[in-house]
Amino acid sequence: MAEPALLAVAHGTRDPAGPAAVRALLARVRAMRPGLRVAEAYGELAEPSLEDAAAALGGGRVVVVPLLLARGHHALADFPGRAARLLPGAVASRPLGPDPLLAHALADRLTGGRSLDRIPPRPDASEPVPFASM
Repeated sequence: MAEPALLAVAHGTRDPAGPAAVRALLARVRAMRPGLRVAEAYGELAEPSLEDAAAALGGGRVVVVPLLLARGHHALADFPGRAARLLPGAVASRPLGPDPLLAHALADRLTGGRSLDRIPPRPDASEPVPFASM
């Protein structure tokens, strides 16, 4: 039996950096799993749409992977439901997060690579802590 295809579905954005990041991730997946059919798709705001990518797969076994960091509506209902209507028998995986590795990556970003136990206390702990976008 043939290996299932991977339908990777990101939320989508109008910023061209978003699809570029998805394509870089999928290029790594393809390098790690030569021969695996990997399709790029977006729930909204970017192309190819989930529907177009599903049609391009042409059927067969498919695993839908939400490229999302939380277990919200898109990951649990929207993407799997849309894929199931187009690809009977498609199986949806869990989203990429939440995962302890992501928490460690976030902590690393917040501390500039320093261990949390080596961060000196702020002089005025009543001030809010600013968070930078990743």
